[in-house]
Amino acid sequence: MTHEFDSIIAIADELEISRQALNRKAKRLNIDLSKKSFTDTEWKLLASTKRKPKQSTLSNYVDTFTAQQLQLIAEQRLTETNKTLIAYQEKENQPKKGFWRRLYGLPL
Repeated sequence: MTHEFDSIIAIADELEISRQALNRKAKRLNIDLSKKSFTDTEWKLLASTKRKPKQSTLSNYVDTFTAQQLQLIAEQRLTETNKTLIAYQEKENQPKKGFWRRLYGLPL
């Protein structure tokens, strides 16, 4: 059985795609659109090859978001460690009280 059409626009309308998309698809599948009649196998090829939605874009966003979260966590930990180190160094730099000052609680 053959599928016959009057124009390329009629073919595109039947497949519910644009004329440009039809031309690209026919070129990719090596189908001649100028004859305007197609065998069952050619028609199935034209009708069945649908574009798959891009899932990679969504996964790229998820990967980017996860990487940003991990980077933020690492920066927060680094900041916390720096604050702890600064507090420890300040404590170490204070002069230590001698034995008698600690015993009697005398100020420096």
